[in-house]
Amino acid sequence: MKILLDHKLTIVAGFVLTAVLIAVATATGGGLSGEQMLGAVARWGHFLAGITWIGLLYYFNLVQVPSLGGVSAETKADIFKEGSIVRRALFWFRFGALFTVIFGLLLLLGLYKQGGASAISTDIMFGATFGIIMWLNVHFIIWPNQQKVIGIVEADAETKAAAGKKALMASRINTMLSIPMLFFMASSAHFPIFG
Repeated sequence: MKILLDHKLTIVAGFVLTAVLIAVATATGGGLSGEQMLGAVARWGHFLAGITWIGLLYYFNLVQVPSLGGVSAETKADIFKEGSIVRRALFWFRFGALFTVIFGLLLLLGLYKQGGASAISTDIMFGATFGIIMWLNVHFIIWPNQQKVIGIVEADAETKAAAGKKALMASRINTMLSIPMLFFMASSAHFPIFG
């Protein structure tokens, strides 16, 4: 099937399938009101973007970085060039982080509109706070330093090495924070820890 041979078509097909199933649910008496649909889209977007972001965070920390330790400078230059797997992963990583935070803030706004500050649990605030710290790390520490490492921004070998260490430390902080962040995001709806 052509749809499965092109990743873009596969993604489009996933969205179309979702829309068709929502239309079927609505036509058979189910579905959501306009306000509910807005909340559902924000939650769905938050999940999709979050899975992309955290999946790539784990890929970088558990697979890519450990694998690149023994790779020659020539090989690194090749895998860091434009259009490479590293650059594509960093693109989706950054935008996954951005859209996770945007959709998450929309969800918080929706909760606030429903019941004020008391509608936002302590659990969700822990998760949201860790998520925002992680997003700040991505956009203000990891990405500026990665641009030096992968050659988007000119830098000598010493500067690249220092930038790589800064990006790695921020990425490891994000990996550490992702564990309680995911726990408290889940606990907020399913097993509140702080009540």
